[in-house]
Amino acid sequence: MEINDLYVSLGAQLLGHRPPTRVAGIVSYLSAMLNASRAKGFYQALPSGESLSEWGIGLGVIHDELKKDGMDFVAKVRGDLKKALCHEDILRLCDQINRSTVQVVVMVVGAALRLPREFDPICVTITAILLGIGLRNFCRQAEGVSE
Repeated sequence: MEINDLYVSLGAQLLGHRPPTRVAGIVSYLSAMLNASRAKGFYQALPSGESLSEWGIGLGVIHDELKKDGMDFVAKVRGDLKKALCHEDILRLCDQINRSTVQVVVMVVGAALRLPREFDPICVTITAILLGIGLRNFCRQAEGVSE
């Protein structure tokens, strides 16, 4: 997956920690799209309602907001991640990415963020983001950010 899509995935995973109205709004919008599509399939004479481009704009808003949520979360926990991951031993380990490396980084991310095992999928997504941008790059970028 591309990094932007990983941020969107992270934002979606974090929806459970957002106000329920936000999730309800997204689900209502998607349901409206589905219902309009089904209705048009049943009776072709019905007007299409929202145009495809208008639905696309709405989906784009959802996409952008989820991406922003994912990026904001990583920015918020950047200091904790830097403290846990930006050490030469871990950086050297991440020079050769394999299943074991990923498992180690996932565990370190979970410990750094003090997340219970139930939130391992969030740790996996954050790990994919960090490895996707390059852990060394993340650490270099994090150097300029005050904690």
